[in-house]
Amino acid sequence: MMSTDDIVARLLEELSDAKTWPARFKGALESGADIGHEIAEADKKIEQLEQRAKDAMKRLGCVSPQTRSIHHGMADMLMEWHIFKDSLG
Repeated sequence: MMSTDDIVARLLEELSDAKTWPARFKGALESGADIGHEIAEADKKIEQLEQRAKDAMKRLGCVSPQTRSIHHGMADMLMEWHIFKDSLG
Protein backbone atom coordinates (compact mmCIF):
# COMPACT_ATOMS: atom_id res chain seq x y z
CA MET A 1 0.00 0.00 0.00
CA MET A 2 1.24 3.48 -0.84
CA SER A 3 2.11 5.91 1.92
CA THR A 4 0.43 9.29 2.20
CA ASP A 5 3.64 10.92 0.95
CA ASP A 6 3.65 8.64 -2.11
CA ILE A 7 0.00 9.37 -2.83
CA VAL A 8 0.56 13.11 -2.53
CA ALA A 9 3.69 12.95 -4.71
CA ARG A 10 1.79 11.04 -7.40
CA LEU A 11 -1.12 13.48 -7.27
CA LEU A 12 1.26 16.45 -7.56
CA GLU A 13 2.93 14.81 -10.58
CA GLU A 14 -0.46 14.29 -12.22
CA LEU A 15 -1.49 17.89 -11.54
CA SER A 16 1.80 19.14 -12.97
CA ASP A 17 1.43 16.96 -16.05
CA ALA A 18 -2.16 18.12 -16.60
CA LYS A 19 -0.96 21.71 -16.43
CA THR A 20 1.03 21.04 -19.64
CA TRP A 21 -1.93 19.71 -21.61
CA PRO A 22 -3.18 23.11 -22.83
CA ALA A 23 0.16 23.87 -24.49
CA ARG A 24 0.18 20.48 -26.21
CA PHE A 25 -3.41 20.86 -27.36
CA LYS A 26 -2.76 24.39 -28.59
CA GLY A 27 0.17 23.13 -30.66
CA ALA A 28 -1.97 20.37 -32.14
CA LEU A 29 -4.77 22.79 -32.95
CA GLU A 30 -2.35 25.19 -34.60
CA SER A 31 -1.12 22.38 -36.83
CA GLY A 32 -4.71 21.71 -37.92
CA ALA A 33 -5.36 18.52 -35.95
CA ASP A 34 -8.94 17.64 -35.06
CA ILE A 35 -8.60 16.98 -31.34
CA GLY A 36 -12.07 17.85 -30.07
CA HIS A 37 -12.50 14.36 -28.63
CA GLU A 38 -9.14 14.52 -26.84
CA ILE A 39 -10.03 17.90 -25.34
CA ALA A 40 -13.36 16.55 -24.09
CA GLU A 41 -11.59 13.56 -22.51
CA ALA A 42 -9.00 15.85 -20.93
CA ASP A 43 -11.80 18.01 -19.54
CA LYS A 44 -13.21 14.96 -17.74
CA LYS A 45 -9.76 14.03 -16.43
CA ILE A 46 -9.25 17.61 -15.18
CA GLU A 47 -12.52 17.38 -13.23
CA GLN A 48 -11.45 14.03 -11.75
CA LEU A 49 -8.04 15.40 -10.77
CA GLU A 50 -9.66 18.42 -9.17
CA GLN A 51 -11.95 16.17 -7.13
CA ARG A 52 -9.07 13.91 -6.08
CA ALA A 53 -7.08 16.98 -5.02
CA LYS A 54 -10.01 18.31 -2.99
CA ASP A 55 -10.49 14.93 -1.33
CA ALA A 56 -6.78 14.70 -0.49
CA MET A 57 -6.81 18.20 1.01
CA LYS A 58 -9.78 17.29 3.19
CA ARG A 59 -8.00 14.18 4.46
CA LEU A 60 -4.76 16.02 5.14
CA GLY A 61 -6.34 19.01 6.87
CA CYS A 62 -5.73 22.68 6.39
CA VAL A 63 -2.50 22.95 8.40
CA SER A 64 -0.56 20.32 6.44
CA PRO A 65 2.18 21.64 4.13
CA GLN A 66 1.08 18.92 1.69
CA THR A 67 -2.37 20.52 1.54
CA ARG A 68 -0.81 23.80 0.46
CA SER A 69 1.23 22.03 -2.21
CA ILE A 70 -1.83 20.24 -3.55
CA HIS A 71 -3.86 23.47 -3.49
CA HIS A 72 -1.20 25.32 -5.46
CA GLY A 73 -0.85 22.46 -7.95
CA MET A 74 -4.60 22.25 -8.42
CA ALA A 75 -4.97 26.03 -8.80
CA ASP A 76 -2.17 26.20 -11.38
CA MET A 77 -3.65 23.31 -13.35
CA LEU A 78 -7.16 24.78 -13.32
CA MET A 79 -5.95 28.24 -14.28
CA GLU A 80 -4.04 26.91 -17.30
CA TRP A 81 -6.96 24.70 -18.33
CA HIS A 82 -9.59 27.44 -18.08
CA ILE A 83 -7.42 29.93 -19.96
CA PHE A 84 -7.04 27.33 -22.70
CA LYS A 85 -10.75 26.52 -22.78
CA ASP A 86 -11.64 30.23 -22.89
CA SER A 87 -9.29 30.69 -25.84
CA LEU A 88 -11.28 28.12 -27.81
CA GLY A 89 -14.19 30.52 -27.93
